[in-house]
Amino acid sequence: MKRLIFLLTILVSTNCSAQDYISPFDFPLYLSGTFGELRDHHFHTGIDVKTNAEEGKNLRAIADGYISRIKVSTWGYGKVLYIVHPYTGHTSVYAHMQKFNKEIEKVIKEQQYKKESFEINYYPKKNSLLVQQGDIIGLSGNSGGSGGPHLHFEIRDTKTEHPINPLAFGFEVLDDINPVLTEIKIYPHENSSINGDKTSIRIPLTKVKDGIYSINNQNLKVHGDISFSISTFDRQNGSPNNKNGVYSIKMFVDTKLIHHFEVDKLSFSEKKFINSHIDYEEYSDNKIRFNRCYSLPYNRLSNYKVNINKGILSFKDNYKHNIKFEVRDIENNTSYLEFDIQSTETTPKFEKEDSVEMIKYDEAQTFSMSDFKAHIPAYSIYNNYPFFSKLGNKKENTLSKEYHFMDKNIPLHKEIVISIGDSISDSLKDKCYIALKKSDGTFQYKGKTWKEGVLYAKTSEFGIFTVIADTINPIISDYYFKNKTNINNEGTISVKIMDHESGISYYRGEIDGKWILMDYDFKSDLLTYYIDTEKLKKGEHTLKIITRDRMDNETIFLKNFIY
Repeated sequence: MKRLIFLLTILVSTNCSAQDYISPFDFPLYLSGTFGELRDHHFHTGIDVKTNAEEGKNLRAIADGYISRIKVSTWGYGKVLYIVHPYTGHTSVYAHMQKFNKEIEKVIKEQQYKKESFEINYYPKKNSLLVQQGDIIGLSGNSGGSGGPHLHFEIRDTKTEHPINPLAFGFEVLDDINPVLTEIKIYPHENSSINGDKTSIRIPLTKVKDGIYSINNQNLKVHGDISFSISTFDRQNGSPNNKNGVYSIKMFVDTKLIHHFEVDKLSFSEKKFINSHIDYEEYSDNKIRFNRCYSLPYNRLSNYKVNINKGILSFKDNYKHNIKFEVRDIENNTSYLEFDIQSTETTPKFEKEDSVEMIKYDEAQTFSMSDFKAHIPAYSIYNNYPFFSKLGNKKENTLSKEYHFMDKNIPLHKEIVISIGDSISDSLKDKCYIALKKSDGTFQYKGKTWKEGVLYAKTSEFGIFTVIADTINPIISDYYFKNKTNINNEGTISVKIMDHESGISYYRGEIDGKWILMDYDFKSDLLTYYIDTEKLKKGEHTLKIITRDRMDNETIFLKNFIY
């Protein structure tokens, strides 16, 4: 009854009945990802439905409506459909598809040939492509940035385009498992302490019984402004190995609700605030995501239902205080952590630290170091951070010095503009770009804009920057032809395109001088032409593949074959 009341509350708030929608699949739903789950640089805006690690499962429209958008992309959602349901005011989204149904496939292929582009973003006229509830709209797949075969499924408010938690609409996912709580982290703020020290501490949690956790009776003494974060995940029946996201996190102090985070809906404009919501440094260093139960100065995330004093607690008395966490999933399975901390009136004495130059989150600033400059707009970072820079030497494989700028563990909310004015040979300028040096010693392309002898780029990361030259042509290889002359038995022609320097930026496939539609899967470097028997006649033909990298190095591949 408690769960029923909970779901009815959500349905009333979204003006929709659970009976309005059917499942997109004809088989039970098991999840590898939940709504609001913590992902790299964004909250997960849908649910990921498992397809038994296979592609090609029939996908059905969850309700009557019309197709409002068809997108095909190498990255992101890959092949994706958007269906508007006027009766409910929602739009359903089906991502990472293998293929669309014949009617939709015909429409989108016409657009691809018209624009001579595999990637397409097409908005059909309203009501021109109608679907009825239960219609097969295509097949599930693994296209785009998918990490394996599955369906990424969303429900959005059509007017605002805000994603809403799909599990609020009656899709049956068996789940009677309580969330798992793994660790908490406690932070002292300025002039504050934990056990007499001014550094934060991590505390692993112990499961006492199902849904109940403890911190092993640690004696915690605190003074001043203190805040907390918690690491947690959820599981559903049938998906025991998937660590999915939770729905709600509450923090109480002496029975008073101080902080409440909940993912009933999301906003795409707020997605990058996840880097403020989590302890980004812990994730960057240790690959563990702590949900902050307090707010950094720049955090405009609207999923905080309660956030008194931005979640920062003041302890300056000599009393014990009770801290309680309540974590639940959307099925109302709940886990609890409860412990006491001892507040002290005594202010700890710490050595006074030398003042340092700070990058302030709410001010636009420019920093210079030798021939390196960085232009940082206001609200590019979430907090004030000490300025750090270090000049490194030119390396054997770089064309400039290495410029260490800030810490890679500090997230950026906006792109910043950087420039390097090192002396570069005129003969190499057309092949130069600014790169970010990764921890494994490889380089990541950032940009190549020249202006008055200075090289500019945009970056969404701090780190080590330098100038790299790319004079190496892309590779076209592993073409699959039967007996080197005929196409393969599957009715496809495939080649691999790769570039290990600046990266692929362009490709084009032709047969006998005419453009052909080739699917590009960047995960496998594979370009595939599914032979159109109406366009390709029997006989001898010439395949031509052209590919370029970001520095316009070009490779052309030619092959005669018989069809």
